[in-house]
Amino acid sequence: MNNIKLRGIYPISMETYFSDNSYIENIEKVIKSGIHIFQFRSKYFSHRRKKNLLKSIHNLCITNNVQLIINDHYELVKKYDGTGLHVGSNDIDLLYARKYFGKEIIIGVSCYDSIEKALWAETNGANYISLGAVYKTKSKDSSIICPNHVLSKARDMLDIPICMIGGINLRNITYVMKYKPDMISMISGIFEKDDPNKECKELIKKMKL
Repeated sequence: MNNIKLRGIYPISMETYFSDNSYIENIEKVIKSGIHIFQFRSKYFSHRRKKNLLKSIHNLCITNNVQLIINDHYELVKKYDGTGLHVGSNDIDLLYARKYFGKEIIIGVSCYDSIEKALWAETNGANYISLGAVYKTKSKDSSIICPNHVLSKARDMLDIPICMIGGINLRNITYVMKYKPDMISMISGIFEKDDPNKECKELIKKMKL
């Protein structure tokens, strides 16, 4: 698997918004900021709304050479060429997903605060894993804070790309970079800002330090 897209700032779409138009407009700003990868997360949207929004987002990602990842909804992945899948503990099982899709798609796995889960995911076909929350986050009230020693060990123990997530923003991203993640994910740290495009560009600069 070519990991060229599995690096840098990794924005995740918000669950709340004012309108479909404003939602797509903000995502377009982010996709055009210079990122390599973007995740569509839509656990609470209707099936119809998911399909309508995803069609626009997929087109934007294709046009701007951005890797699109769909959170959880594996049945949508095969409908959009070139998309990947991200799964968590309550989603489709990694072994089933890899058997279902074969080796051709990117699959990422949330491993929360566990090196053991990350090693298991690597062994069983994950293309990348995510660890976090690094900090308390507004996006998920039940998030588990990942201890510093787990973040520190991850780089030495894993060969696949590592994503860190949870409460990360422009103020603290430099601190997170000391753990040498391949990717850093954000939701509110990007989409709750006045100008998501500008925020992404500043974050990209910081991550290259």
